[in-house]
Amino acid sequence: MKIKIISVGKIKDKGIFQLCSKYKDRIKRFTKLEEVVLKSGSNYSENEKIVNHLKHSKGLHFALSEDGNSFNSNDFANKLSSIFGQLSFVIGGAEGLNEEAKANCDEIISLSSMTFTHEMAQLFLLEQVYRAFTIKQNIKYHK
Repeated sequence: MKIKIISVGKIKDKGIFQLCSKYKDRIKRFTKLEEVVLKSGSNYSENEKIVNHLKHSKGLHFALSEDGNSFNSNDFANKLSSIFGQLSFVIGGAEGLNEEAKANCDEIISLSSMTFTHEMAQLFLLEQVYRAFTIKQNIKYHK
């Protein structure tokens, strides 16, 4: 399995950046991890950039949205362990993900019914991906 995280704009908050880096390093012990950071604020809208990238990207695509399917950590771990090949997680920017962007994804998942900044969403996603690997590998982390 290879995991790709597609997001709009760089993480500017130093604390969140450091925590994301920590979880990325941990995840890389289990699988390949690629980041695609799409630039925000140019001729194309954030969603147009996301859709364009998805059309040229292989594997499964999961959009993160508060209106998506919810999972507990064990169910999320089971879902991830059932996937072979590449899995991309799509995190919208300030505009969020529009219907076209969501329609270009295979599934819409929710980290919470609350709305988060794209920076926080990425941190929470990385932590849950790491947690999923520790659950499936029976590594002491998940309680």
